[in-house]
Amino acid sequence: MRGLKRILLFVIIPLSLASCERIFVNGDFDGMWKLQSVECGDTVYTPDNIYYSFQRHLAMLGEYSDEEFPAYYMAEFDKEGNSLTMYNFYEYPGLQGISDKEKLKRYFIFGDTVRFSIEALDDDLLVMSSGGMRYCFSKW
Repeated sequence: MRGLKRILLFVIIPLSLASCERIFVNGDFDGMWKLQSVECGDTVYTPDNIYYSFQRHLAMLGEYSDEEFPAYYMAEFDKEGNSLTMYNFYEYPGLQGISDKEKLKRYFIFGDTVRFSIEALDDDLLVMSSGGMRYCFSKW
């Protein structure tokens, strides 16, 4: 009987701890990323307070200030290997499609559908490229 209790203890405790673990659908890619720079040819832009956040299949683009996040933008995304496609952009709150695409340019998004190639990804760094531009992020 004593041996059975030990076996149950060694099985139940790890299973109960594993159930509390956060499951990342996209590995290191999931989470909030601060846009550090955007390179386009010889020009390097260093935006202030621009963040992209990826969770499951939904992306959020916003600007952080000390007070709060102002209105931000959402998009669906598909990630397959080193390819990322963002599409169906809409403004939040309201969940309305974006009629003025100029609003997304502040986030360096220039179209209804954007395809990125992921050049580097680990738990601290994300580098993607699209349309001759290179986006460098750090984990926030």
